[in-house]
Parts: sequence; C-alpha cells; structure tokens
Amino acid sequence: MANTRRPDTLRMVQLAILIALEAIMAFTPLGFIMIPPISATLMHIPVIIGAILLGPLRGGILGGCFGLFSVIRAMTSGNPGDMLFNPAASGNPVGSLVMAILPRILLGVIAAWLFILLRKAFKGKDLAAIPVAAGVSTISHTVMVLGLMWAFFQAVPLKDVFMAVATWSGLMEICAAVILATAVCKPLLRFVRKDAVPASLS
Repeated sequence: MANTRRPDTLRMVQLAILIALEAIMAFTPLGFIMIPPISATLMHIPVIIGAILLGPLRGGILGGCFGLFSVIRAMTSGNPGDMLFNPAASGNPVGSLVMAILPRILLGVIAAWLFILLRKAFKGKDLAAIPVAAGVSTISHTVMVLGLMWAFFQAVPLKDVFMAVATWSGLMEICAAVILATAVCKPLLRFVRKDAVPASLS
C-alpha cells in the first residue's frame, strides 16, 4: 500500500511544482517574449516536460492551467494580439476561451502520447523520442491556435500575426521546446523510469 501511494504522491508533487512554474512564467516576463504584434510564449515548455514525465492525463491538466493563465494574462495585457484571448474584449467570449484552453489541453495530451509511441518506435531511445515529441507537439499547438483564430475571428486582420508566428516566433518556440525538454527530461527519466510508463497510461 505504501509503495503504491508513494509514486502517486510524488507525481502530484511534481505536477504542483510544474503548475507553480507556469504561474510564475505567466505573470512575469519569463513566460512571454514580446514580438509585435504578438507575444511568443515559452509556457508550452513546462506542459511538454510534464506530459513526457507524467503522462497524458497530467499533461492535459498542465495544458489546461496554461490556457487559464493565458486568459488571465490577456485580460491584463495591453498587447493587441493578446486581446483575442481576452473573453471580455475579443467580441467572442466563447471563441476566446476555446482558443485559449482547448489547444493547450491537447498540447499536453499530444506530447505525452507522441513520446509514448515514439519511444516504442525508437526501441526505448529517449534521446530520439523526446525532441521529436517536443517539436511536433509544439507545431501542433501553433497550428491549432492559428486555426481557431481563423475560425472565431475571421473579420480580424491577422496577416501580421500569422507571419510572426509562422516565422521567427514559431521557430523560437519549437527550438526552445526541443532543447529544454530534452535537457530536462532525459536525465529525469532515469529517476522516474519505474513510474513514467504506468503514469503515461493513466
């Protein structure tokens, strides 16, 4: 019984630490880099790291927190691009909430399952599975957010936003995710190996 509770408690502590890190990043300059007309984000990185280490369920929870924090930040931000995530100012509150939260939840789920599947495909080679999962999930997140921007805010001129995300800011987010997720997850997986695979399936 004690052995069963200990891994669960450890994973809850790890989840809480990552949520706290997301909160710190969301409300300080650490989580967003201003690249007009939008803010490029680094907040997807704790989600990907948590998803790889803790599995799709907790990855989805981390993604949901990312989304909620981004809504709160948008409501206090003066950046015009971020106002689309502000349900009180976008003109489409439901669209803003869906765009802010759904892709972030799916980011965590996709990153976790990609790692699980790629690790099997690469025969347990984490150094190959981690960067690919991080890069592909980051691209998927960007595509989902942009797709929902078009779906919910077709009347808004977003050409500059798309160009910024598809070029400099998008590449920066992908590179940061690949480098940091690999650097953090590779050594940590050796310590959580006994819990990582069962947790990923829960």
